[in-house]
Amino acid sequence: MAILYITQQGAVLHKSGNQIVVKKDREILQEIPIAQLDEVVIFGNGHITTQTMGYLLHKNIPVSFLSTQGKYKGKLQPPYAKDTLIRKQQYAVAENPLRCLALAKCFVRGKLINAIRFAQRQRTKNADVNSAIHSARQTLEKLERADNLESLLGYEGVGAAAHYRAFRQFLAHDWGFTTRQFRPPPDPINAMLSLGYTLLHNHVYTFINVVGFDPYCGYFHQPKHGHAALASDLMEEFRQIIVDGYVLTLVNNNRIKPADFERTNKGIRFTKKALDRFLTGYYGRMQQTFQHPTRNEKTTYLRSIELQVRHLARVITGEDAAYKPFLVRA
Repeated sequence: MAILYITQQGAVLHKSGNQIVVKKDREILQEIPIAQLDEVVIFGNGHITTQTMGYLLHKNIPVSFLSTQGKYKGKLQPPYAKDTLIRKQQYAVAENPLRCLALAKCFVRGKLINAIRFAQRQRTKNADVNSAIHSARQTLEKLERADNLESLLGYEGVGAAAHYRAFRQFLAHDWGFTTRQFRPPPDPINAMLSLGYTLLHNHVYTFINVVGFDPYCGYFHQPKHGHAALASDLMEEFRQIIVDGYVLTLVNNNRIKPADFERTNKGIRFTKKALDRFLTGYYGRMQQTFQHPTRNEKTTYLRSIELQVRHLARVITGEDAAYKPFLVRA
């Protein structure tokens, strides 16, 4: 299966027979068989015909709209899975403070453990990295004592700050990155992280809808207007192993360079060619096969996200006893 990214400004996407075709003026930019298509993501001023929208919805293929900087704007989403029971149980858990807190701890625990293992895998030994790992471990221990979501949010913030202190040390060159910042991203590293997290959130959001959850009813991230809180919950354990690892590989292998970015009044953004390279590589990473850490099967990151969403559904309905986050091997 494939994700079709439309990055060419002014391009038009339409259906032709069993193909989805992307054109600009009279030039064909891309063609992909509909049978192979998983999702469409349109950056900036891309167009899609009404007939094609209807056909994609009929085929249960979502279309996401992002700004040219990669900020999520919205999604053309096929109907919810016809399973009201799971949503009723999802809401019931959200109204139960103890169950809600227990699930939230699982999401944060997965994020912190993966952050520690991510740092250990880099094999960079200096005082800053050692201090960051130590801080993350201490936070992980304190996590279990959190008795409300507010204190848990504080622990998550401390752990995230420690991770980015270590992440800075793993960069082979000085990219102007000091810490995680966004809206707007002040440097290329933050711009890449922001775009990667947006794409990851988008994948999680898609599988949440496929399974039948309400994406706006979360457990760690509390509901607020326009925020798909459950997608934010479930992406936490995948941040480092998918996005951060990908960004680090790009910059340390010189596949992306500072010259691939330009400064605008909305912050740093990719040049067109660099954006295409980033997206091609990101999709390749999502399709990369590896041995699942707890299942006796080969899988991909995309498939792993789907498995986690389905695992959460079984926890919510009582089929699985407790939620176990996706953890990269130590």
